[in-house]
Amino acid sequence: MSTPHGDQRKQAEGDEVSDPREVDMPTSKESTSGGLIDQTNYVPTRKVISIFFSCATIGFIAYLDETMIAVALPLISSELGGGNQIAWVGTSYFITSTSFQLVCGRLSDIWSRKTVLFVLMIIFSLGNIGSAFSNTFVQLLVFRAIAGIGGGGMPTIGQVIVSDTVSLRERGKYQGILGASVALAYGIGPVIGGAFVESSTWRWIFRLLLPLTAISAACCYFFMPLKQVDSDWKVKLRRVDFMGSFLVLASSTLIVMALTWGGGTYAWNDAHVVAPLCIGTALAVAFVLWEGFWPKYPLLPLYIFRQRIVIGAAITHFINGYLTMVQVFYIPAFYQLAYGYSPVKSAALMLTLTVVQTITSSLSGLIITRTGRYRELILIGWVVWTVGLGLFSTLTPSSSLAKQVGYSLLTGFGVGQTMQPSLVAVQGAVDRTDMAVVTAMRSFIRNIGGTLGLTISGTLLTNIFFSNLQNLELDPEMRGRLVDNPLSARKLISEPSQLSAVVAGYRRGFWVIFIIMTALASAAFLFSLFLLNHSSLKRDDDERLKMEAKERLASSKA
Repeated sequence: MSTPHGDQRKQAEGDEVSDPREVDMPTSKESTSGGLIDQTNYVPTRKVISIFFSCATIGFIAYLDETMIAVALPLISSELGGGNQIAWVGTSYFITSTSFQLVCGRLSDIWSRKTVLFVLMIIFSLGNIGSAFSNTFVQLLVFRAIAGIGGGGMPTIGQVIVSDTVSLRERGKYQGILGASVALAYGIGPVIGGAFVESSTWRWIFRLLLPLTAISAACCYFFMPLKQVDSDWKVKLRRVDFMGSFLVLASSTLIVMALTWGGGTYAWNDAHVVAPLCIGTALAVAFVLWEGFWPKYPLLPLYIFRQRIVIGAAITHFINGYLTMVQVFYIPAFYQLAYGYSPVKSAALMLTLTVVQTITSSLSGLIITRTGRYRELILIGWVVWTVGLGLFSTLTPSSSLAKQVGYSLLTGFGVGQTMQPSLVAVQGAVDRTDMAVVTAMRSFIRNIGGTLGLTISGTLLTNIFFSNLQNLELDPEMRGRLVDNPLSARKLISEPSQLSAVVAGYRRGFWVIFIIMTALASAAFLFSLFLLNHSSLKRDDDERLKMEAKERLASSKA
């Protein structure tokens, strides 16, 4: 068992190890690390490809679910009702997916990766079946929340499984392509969802996910040679941190709900926002205290934060989530209002960002595998991302299409260059038995950052936009409709001078939120510079694990 503190890791060489279809996978007994099992199981390249394909489809399906539904919300609202609460179709999924991410990491340590993954896929499928056949708005919200439980944990467990089957240095290229599959889902999800909405019914969005999930489950069953965790189910139950699970689920749910309501559905000083925010914060503090002193197998062992890399990764991934969610949401909206682009053209322009993110994510992983270096990639990524966001803040209604595309390319490069390299960095900073926990922590914190980013940006933009509308000669009803939906300005206002003033007000708010994002990206660069120090991607037991796998393969053929 390797340790994260000052160990000297040897060179990881070769790739021809065990064959999952020819060798009986070993059953893991009690490990030397406090009773948790090291589920590392290196396999040869030809088998890594099958595992990787399975894990890539898992992440792709989960994020496709998130993005396809966005374009269908108006149609769902007209069919099932919901009115101004229609955004909760997406929010209910996001709340549960965020809340359960941290829990899934440790559960996979206790019950095995495969067991937890299959349970998550079943929950995800049940939620989508229910969503496809929902007849009321409330039913849809309930089933979307159920789907979110599975959809939140599936990509995280997929990343953990890839990390179990290849060495730390080699996993860079695979994690990079996993990131590319997520970017692809963000890019084509709205297109697929729009196609269903225009040609068929929004219910096909959920129906499509069912065969895709079934195919992915079959791949996982046949191609994933993962270790079994062999112990009595009563022993496993005793290892589950039930109190910690309750505290993190309750606190994250209340905080995300408060942030979602604040500044939109309710004022920030409204009891509907203040009460869950205060209670959620108190429960979050209780969670930290509990994790630090009581459970034998905590969901989030606080000792991992003794590593500077873990602290740096937590901070920078929070910022990463903040920036990613805001730019995905507000750049297309700005295109539609400032330039009069259709939703399709706005999505196409965002696709340039996604394509570059996909390519960069894959290339960064290949570079890590070839050189064993990740720190320089992360720093360069934050520099380019900062420049791209700063340039976005300079866009005006007269800016050329070339500038819009060029700034998207820079931003996409920054996203792809910072995402996966930092995952490799943080996984390399902890012991193997903490790898699932730190991976889940990264996803959890990134989602919280995204929620806060949308909340802060939405509040700032609404306040600035509303203040600008106060200076225009518009009736109160018109102002209210514009504040609720700024993109309706081009339909509601025919006077060119008034429309120009409305666009200028929105552009002012856009400028403010992107200046803030530029400052945050700059801060992330500094945090990376001082906290994400480089550590070797060679573990001292890589060669032993590969040799053991080769011996199992040889003995099976004898």
